[in-house]
Amino acid sequence: MRITRSGLTLVEVLVVIAIIGILIAILLPAVQMAREAARRAQCQNNLKQMGIALQTYHDTWKVFPRGSWPVTGNNLSWSASILPQLEQQALFNLINQNAPFYDPTNFSAGQTVLPVFICPTSPKDTLFRQCPGPVPATTPMYARSDYGAMDGERGLRASNATNNPERGPMIYVANIGIVDITDGLSQTVQIAEAPEGIKSIWMDVRNYYDQSGPINAPATTDPQYVFLDFGQEINSYHVGGAFALLADGSAHFLAQTMSNGTLAALCSRAGGDVVGADGPF
Repeated sequence: MRITRSGLTLVEVLVVIAIIGILIAILLPAVQMAREAARRAQCQNNLKQMGIALQTYHDTWKVFPRGSWPVTGNNLSWSASILPQLEQQALFNLINQNAPFYDPTNFSAGQTVLPVFICPTSPKDTLFRQCPGPVPATTPMYARSDYGAMDGERGLRASNATNNPERGPMIYVANIGIVDITDGLSQTVQIAEAPEGIKSIWMDVRNYYDQSGPINAPATTDPQYVFLDFGQEINSYHVGGAFALLADGSAHFLAQTMSNGTLAALCSRAGGDVVGADGPF
């Protein structure tokens, strides 16, 4: 008796492989889009948590933290200042407030990675960053932050416009309160993404910036950086724009195609500007 064995021919195997390849090609972008949607939601939620913390801080002190301090001073960065409001009281207590942030007594605190300051879309080759000068080069790397404070805008209204005096809500020279944000809390950016800033470290008292170009503008004149102006602008690895926290505690996605006028209005606290139709609201 002859026994016949059924099976797939080579052509049929190749057809099956081709079909599987087509299905993978169709499904993979959908899976990637779903993952990025989840990452964007987490990034936005990070900013909302910071917003609640900043509002709670303001309820206590009647002002928001400063955006920056002298690097050699014994002051807290804005992000370190709101640690108690972020349910990080133990970490806050670990900080030596009688020494600069880069003092050896603050290494342990400064090297603590906090997920609330990390955007899940940002590349994670390292969660740490070396402090730029005048911090000693021997200082260990510190935990990074993908978010920075808004000091104002320069060059958006006019090419020769400066940010002196500082126009933003998180500035160097003084603490700003709600009463000082006369453009409207829902019309003023307070914190925004800046994952590649050279001072994007949550312990660094210089983790702030003023906006001088469009969102996600590439570093054309400084190719060693990813984004414009040493990365210390509103930028992100999200497609099409970046997330920002407004002074009312809400978080919005800012399109990188918005006009310079609208962006300037969002970056200033008391300029009398009107946010244009291309804004996020």
